[in-house]
Amino acid sequence: MATTPHMRWHNKNQRDPSILSHPSDGEACKHFDIMHPDFSQNPRNVGLGLCADGFNPFGQYGKSYYCWPIIPTPYNLPPSMCMKREFMFLIILVPGPSNTEHKIDVFLHPLIHDLCTLWTERKLTYDVSLRQNFMMKAALMWTINDFPAYDMLSGWMTSVRLAFPICMERTKAFYLSHSHKISCFDYHR
Repeated sequence: MATTPHMRWHNKNQRDPSILSHPSDGEACKHFDIMHPDFSQNPRNVGLGLCADGFNPFGQYGKSYYCWPIIPTPYNLPPSMCMKREFMFLIILVPGPSNTEHKIDVFLHPLIHDLCTLWTERKLTYDVSLRQNFMMKAALMWTINDFPAYDMLSGWMTSVRLAFPICMERTKAFYLSHSHKISCFDYHR
């Protein structure tokens, strides 16, 4: 019950509009609120971030084995609470003796199904702080990952010249002939 009122923090706390102190202050969130006014009308609707990254649990010198934790976190909470351990939910742990790129969607399918259901159908939920039921929606608003995880989760090729989805054809990336890699050295300063 102590944390329930904080789920409306992003909506009720007034902040300096010139300072980005929470994801809800950003242009993407403001644009989302304009595009989906039915979602933003109820401050108890949940905006989620999805964190994903692969790691080798046996360390650098261990056998080749990778795990991919998938962790959603609610971004309705204040900045001091958003990334605390108790609000990060490990819902999927994709195991694999090698890179799981070609089978990760099998593990993600139930999550995607649940997220689509929470977006299209409101679910009856109880708000213990206000002692009332309400119809809740949830939206996946952000993903937090590095480029290899971005490649796996979205299918966007991050190892080619057009690796940056914002720059696209305007990129100044170039091919390093000796290392056979794409470089964007000193481009974003």
